[in-house]
Amino acid sequence: MTQTLRLSGLFLTAALLAACSGSSDIGEDVIDDDTFDGDGLLLDGTEEPSSSASIERYDGDQEVSLVSYDESTDVFTVNNLPFDGSGAYDRDDIILSVNGFNVYENNNDTPIREYKALHSSSTSGKTSVSIVKTGSYIDHGFGGFVYARNGSVKLPTSGQAVFAGDYAGLRTSDTSAVLQYVAGNAYLEVDFEDLDSSNAVEGYIENRQVYDTNGNAVDSTVPTIILATGGITQAGEIVGSASSFTENEDGSSTEFETGNYYAVIAGKNADEIAGVIVIQQGDVEETGGFFAYEVE
Repeated sequence: MTQTLRLSGLFLTAALLAACSGSSDIGEDVIDDDTFDGDGLLLDGTEEPSSSASIERYDGDQEVSLVSYDESTDVFTVNNLPFDGSGAYDRDDIILSVNGFNVYENNNDTPIREYKALHSSSTSGKTSVSIVKTGSYIDHGFGGFVYARNGSVKLPTSGQAVFAGDYAGLRTSDTSAVLQYVAGNAYLEVDFEDLDSSNAVEGYIENRQVYDTNGNAVDSTVPTIILATGGITQAGEIVGSASSFTENEDGSSTEFETGNYYAVIAGKNADEIAGVIVIQQGDVEETGGFFAYEVE
């Protein structure tokens, strides 16, 4: 029996709403030339990014850089992944989707490695996120991700905005052949007033739930991911560090996971954000994608 894994409900904390009241205002001011440039965190892909053009990013240290999706056949295609067969991925026969991301698996007609892919586009179609991983190796195996903006964005130069949406990802281990899904809720706050600095965006991923590939919930402690204050480039790209913490009995906190987040802003009113988070704890690595939309 196929099933869909989805977290229901989006709940903004009072503190976040209080800090981010009001939607963004579109201004006519020109953004300063010294706008945050990515500070060395921008990934491979579009070489001369601009707010007036499309952008595509992928991790050059991994194997996935070229993907495509045929809506008419519901086939997801990955180029140049080792031992994944033809590279054509059909809809998974157990889990159809995870929190709004469709799930695909490589055609396993011969004894090749089993890969899973999460792929989705935003409700507007202006952004897309694809993640491919395998649980067929006794380490993280091959894989990667691609995220993209289709078209331009008009960045406001004043006001603040809150964005909320869904998060889904794949988890692998560096010591055992395992693959898991994860689902959660994404929240971001953007300060369009200060785009000329590296302190313009922050947020978190909460309510994370881990599932095995049969859709069974896994009893795994995964705290809220904190998206530390990051920056936005003139082209509308976001980069920053990510981490999570566990609370000790004495009330102090201990760092649990560390990583980075990468995203793009889209829309003529800059009203959606799509991106990827890569975060690790010990032997476990989680690669997740999200789509977040401005909260009116």
